[in-house]
Amino acid sequence: MMNVMIVEDETIMRLALTTLIDWESNGFRITYEASNGYQALQYIKGNREIDIVITDLKMPVMDGLELIDELNQLDGPTPHVVILSAYDDFEFVRKAFKRGVNDYILKSEMDPDVVLDLLNRIKHDSEVEQTMTRQSIEIRNGERVRLKQQTIREWIEIGVSSQLEPSILDDLNMRLEWTNITVSMIRVESFAEVQERYGSSIGEFVSSVLKSIDQVLTEAGTGEVISYNPYEYAVLLSFRTSSLMYVRQCISQILDQIIFVLKEYINIQVTIGVSELCEELKQLPACYLQARKHADLRFVINKHRIIYPEDAKQFLTLSGETLIGKEQALLEALKEGKEKAVLQELDNMFTLIKRSASMGNEVLRARYMELLMILMKFMYDNGFANKEEMNKIEDVYRMAWQIDSADSLQAWISSLVQQLLQEMDKKAGQMNRVVAIAQAYIKEHYDEEITLAKVSEIVYLSESHFSTLFSKAVGETFKEFVTKVRMEKAMESMKKEPYLKIYEIAERTGYASTEHFSRVFKKITGMSPYMFMKSVSK
Repeated sequence: MMNVMIVEDETIMRLALTTLIDWESNGFRITYEASNGYQALQYIKGNREIDIVITDLKMPVMDGLELIDELNQLDGPTPHVVILSAYDDFEFVRKAFKRGVNDYILKSEMDPDVVLDLLNRIKHDSEVEQTMTRQSIEIRNGERVRLKQQTIREWIEIGVSSQLEPSILDDLNMRLEWTNITVSMIRVESFAEVQERYGSSIGEFVSSVLKSIDQVLTEAGTGEVISYNPYEYAVLLSFRTSSLMYVRQCISQILDQIIFVLKEYINIQVTIGVSELCEELKQLPACYLQARKHADLRFVINKHRIIYPEDAKQFLTLSGETLIGKEQALLEALKEGKEKAVLQELDNMFTLIKRSASMGNEVLRARYMELLMILMKFMYDNGFANKEEMNKIEDVYRMAWQIDSADSLQAWISSLVQQLLQEMDKKAGQMNRVVAIAQAYIKEHYDEEITLAKVSEIVYLSESHFSTLFSKAVGETFKEFVTKVRMEKAMESMKKEPYLKIYEIAERTGYASTEHFSRVFKKITGMSPYMFMKSVSK
């Protein structure tokens, strides 16, 4: 049984730690809880049986760093220290690492399994008399890698603090210089095939990609890589010179090697967007966004290549008028399902595209790809293409790129639009039948309790979808239609059977409350049920 001390000034956090896991059944005992470093130090001086100290960094009287310094000065064996840190405690964590602490827990990620795994590693180290095994070294190195990747992610997404010390690069063993940095965004192409190949083992794929890229960077002696998701990886490269010719040559060699290794050993193809050269670390967020933007051009320039800043500039210079922002009339015509208007707007888009013809075939193709993207997005947003089909959208783009003339490409896109219009007509017919079924049910069961949920279930649609569909088709809301039907039936009964009581008419039309029925009747007809019956009986 290992004795554990918790040092934390926040009562809630101490309580969270003490109840996080079943300590004793896992071989640990919480022997003491302290609210600051001084209190913890005094206890340890008198009770040297403490094996593990879990301490916060920021505390009154004596903080965590001061406690670590005092423990390091004690004679004899000292307890193993685990620090609690928040994301904004990075400078404190770094200083703690300099003092010999290698274990930490993020307060925002206090998962029981993670904490227990860390404690068990400490227990194992203790059982082998603090002799570092190869496995424990790898684990600790893994923790440093995780902290390094987290730091890089924060730098390129949020920015680098002006107070950051340059020594941090050495502290985290980063293969980066303080200046002359580029960011590259690596995108895995045909990722649907990768997912199918790896299935639930996609984590192994990510690990293989990171190891392959890291191996190239290690051999080059520069650069770090992080994973954003299984199909996106950011690579930072730095150079001791700002010579663009030299930097470009180095970037090309490194990225070409990455492309080769990924194709040769993992059988994937990638497109890489490269940023301008950043003079300082604080420019990383802008360079990261630029690299991501350049990688996005893979559909309109070419995939399976490196897209440098000048490539992107050349494309933007030659691209003529973009279609984005000019597609509204086409989309409105599609929404209304008017074939003649759709084809007319499509011809307008073709005319706009042809204005770029003098700029070369590649630019012309790029404009057609834009139009295709607009159409595919409309199909997905309006339920004419599911996620599985959208994952294979690259096949559609590949097919379009293979068409060898503008006229053929226009004919192919026109055919796609014709198919879409046919699907819309088919879907519209189905929706009209759904509304007809709902109306018939309401007219037949108006004297019963009728709810949107009940009728939605009958026509096999969600409430929100059915409600929108019904209102659009009928011109009034579901509730308004039900009320109208009931009032029509009520007036019909009053005319045919004037001897009926008001409560009887209310019950016949689905109203349990006579008062409610009367209020609704007067609101619809402008007179009370009594006055209406009196007027029709004359």
